[in-house]
Amino acid sequence: QFERGEHLGCSGGATEDGDRPPVRHELEVGAEGPGTDPVDPRFDAMAEAVDRRAWGLRALTTREKAFVLITADLCTGNLGAPLASHVATAVANGVEVRDCAAAIRHLAPFVGYPTASVALRQLRAAYPDWTPDPPLPPPATPGRHVIPPDVLDRLDALDSGFSAFATEQFDTRWDADDGVSNRERALMCLATDVLHQTLDESFDLHLDFATGEGAGRHEINAVLLLVAGYGVAKAWHAHRALLRRLAD
Repeated sequence: QFERGEHLGCSGGATEDGDRPPVRHELEVGAEGPGTDPVDPRFDAMAEAVDRRAWGLRALTTREKAFVLITADLCTGNLGAPLASHVATAVANGVEVRDCAAAIRHLAPFVGYPTASVALRQLRAAYPDWTPDPPLPPPATPGRHVIPPDVLDRLDALDSGFSAFATEQFDTRWDADDGVSNRERALMCLATDVLHQTLDESFDLHLDFATGEGAGRHEINAVLLLVAGYGVAKAWHAHRALLRRLAD
């Protein structure tokens, strides 16, 4: 169990389950190239400090941090050692491989289906004992999370075909896979908004979903701090968007 923070704008924060630090999976520097010598010792020390800060954040659970970092890898095309390390850390801390696959499927419309396909193939290669889940039937009724009518109106005003596609993707991503909670889905979506700089309707929608699932200001800030390692300026802009939202 972990304590959830208060809603957006209030105090509070989650703690690690049992107050235990996560088991981090270490990959050898230079594993993607010839030899195992560090590429640059000073850079390696910098990267290690960022990595330790990320996994040491206490506002999110280890599982949430792993999913947010996997999201950042897919958003930035880091499908080699970074993705492998973050998946391995998730698995080492009790996350099932099928849950990592569910997270990647959820992210497909945001990071691109080709990117998600490559990530899932790498997952299958790294964990050959994992048996992928069969396809799900189309949802009979909308889930608990639906696109608000005002957002649908704005999508329709752009293009009816795109609106239908976006709605279909939305309906198949939320409340479907049981391997990922809606809170985790919302936090991952916020990470995609930061890294893609979609800090308008998309950011607002996912922020509403995250707070509706119990995420507070501390958890939201932790997501932004996690992805800051993939672009400080992007996280900076996201913080400004968050402050504007709080001022409304």
